[in-house]
Amino acid sequence: MAKKPTSLTFRDIVLGAEADVIRAALEARIKIDALITERQAAYEKIAALETQINTVVGEAGVYPFPAPPLPVAGFDQKPVKKSASITSADTDEDDESDTDDVPAKS
Repeated sequence: MAKKPTSLTFRDIVLGAEADVIRAALEARIKIDALITERQAAYEKIAALETQINTVVGEAGVYPFPAPPLPVAGFDQKPVKKSASITSADTDEDDESDTDDVPAKS
């Protein structure tokens, strides 16, 4: 049977860990930081390419970009649902009742 994980304090980690473990954790963190930097550069390149495509088309949002070929970690792939109050406000585009709620001073 697996042991229940216990919470460790900073003091427990520093005083109880071996130098090799701390070194390995530092090296892992450095590698992760480098990968995050590379990931950011990839997102910037994708954004630049999509901007170039929109420039060629002449208008943003017209070209139907396909979904990414691989799942992107950390992002929900489901469409975002609007709340009822936002949806009803969006459907009342021609309604002029919300144009000027402050009465004019005389």
